[in-house]
Amino acid sequence: MKKVHQILFDFDYTLADSSEGIIASINYALQKKGYSPADPDAVRKMIGHSLEDAFGRFVDPADTVTIQECKRLFMDFADTGEMLKRTFILDGVEESLKNLYENFYTLGIVSTKRRSTIEETLTRFELEDYFDVIIGYEDVHQLKPDPEGLLKAIDYLAGDASDSLYVGDSLVDVETARRAGVRMIAVSTGVTDPEQLRSAGADHVIADLRALPGLLNVNESAL
Repeated sequence: MKKVHQILFDFDYTLADSSEGIIASINYALQKKGYSPADPDAVRKMIGHSLEDAFGRFVDPADTVTIQECKRLFMDFADTGEMLKRTFILDGVEESLKNLYENFYTLGIVSTKRRSTIEETLTRFELEDYFDVIIGYEDVHQLKPDPEGLLKAIDYLAGDASDSLYVGDSLVDVETARRAGVRMIAVSTGVTDPEQLRSAGADHVIADLRALPGLLNVNESAL
């Protein structure tokens, strides 16, 4: 395998935790439509999935009209600033990005979250300069685990699957990397059990992003 040149990251539970903002936004939408609020742990398990799939967990999944109305309400609430103020960067992320950037890796983000929301968050925490590409919800026709977004980011960076790496926290992220033919490192900073991530096909599982630079330095040839 080629040496890794570009590293693409998932966003939620990989670089940042916006779970409180997502929970608040989902429950705002559900209550506006007359539903009971969702259990926070059930919402956390849906982070990383599309909003359509997430709302399909809490309303009739066949009721596409209600799901789309809930999605609109979610975004309306998130756009008031509630999402941004309830989002924080995970421990060790800034130092890890700095290390990778200074070692000449090209960095990007591929997420089911809106690109505009990701950009606002990165700007708030002064991390925007580390990333050369951000692919979000509005940039693809098919969301993860379809590999469209990941392949689009790699193409934008003039790379290919063989010299790319995807870093994420969920089974959806593992499946996305597998379908793109890209090596994958999972972080256990989300809600998925590390053994599940290994069984699904992650090349390595690390506790958090702080372990990534060292892992690449020691084991890149084994990826």
